[in-house]
Amino acid sequence: MTPAFDPQVAPREQAWEQLESLARAPERFVRDAGAPSTSSTRALLATIVLGGAVFGAVIGGYRGGAQVAYAAVKLPAFLLGTLALSVPAFVGLARAFSLRVEPAELVALSLGATARLALVLVGLAPVLWLLSGVCTYHSMTLWSTAAMLVAGLSASSLLFAGLARRGTWGKVAGALMVAVFGLLGAQTSWMLRPFLVRPRTVHVPFMRAVEGDPFGSVSTSLRSATGSFAREPGEWTERTRERSSASEAD
Repeated sequence: MTPAFDPQVAPREQAWEQLESLARAPERFVRDAGAPSTSSTRALLATIVLGGAVFGAVIGGYRGGAQVAYAAVKLPAFLLGTLALSVPAFVGLARAFSLRVEPAELVALSLGATARLALVLVGLAPVLWLLSGVCTYHSMTLWSTAAMLVAGLSASSLLFAGLARRGTWGKVAGALMVAVFGLLGAQTSWMLRPFLVRPRTVHVPFMRAVEGDPFGSVSTSLRSATGSFAREPGEWTERTRERSSASEAD
């Protein structure tokens, strides 16, 4: 008896092949990148959401409690927000350099790069989980930042490779897209913080007011992790906020 034909089987197989390419052979994903099918788009988006949620839950687990759920929600929001902001900029850059690349292909590359970022974060999540038991808050901040940097470089290399095939101007546009992707990601994550919270924090905020910048925060954590807790003029720290709240309560 001949089995009934299922038109969804082929698209699903293609989606799984794309995910396998992202994890094991990203150059193959770049080579085959084109207008993403509905199944492929769903698979990539699911990878971004689930991968971000897993990594966020691990980071949130350093504080525990409500922060686990908060970080598991905000990490996928950070990834999807960066993706949504980056695609229009990528299309504009491609047009500015007169590259022969369709918007659908840029969408596929952007989805693939973000999904690869999420996959690398999932791979690094067990390492962060083990470190959370022995590291101080500032050390965990640096390790978490390092994990994001490694995942971001992996995603950026895929994005750049997709444009570099189009000659010198493609490489220039690809380098600019990587810079835009990184800056938008840094700013989006800063606006959605905190992801990592001190274990002694009593009331965990879902989000904090926008102040300072992510690069200054990493610099502060780097100094604190090496034992230097001196604050520069005008520098805002969580300790300052805690002392202000305590004095107001008195």
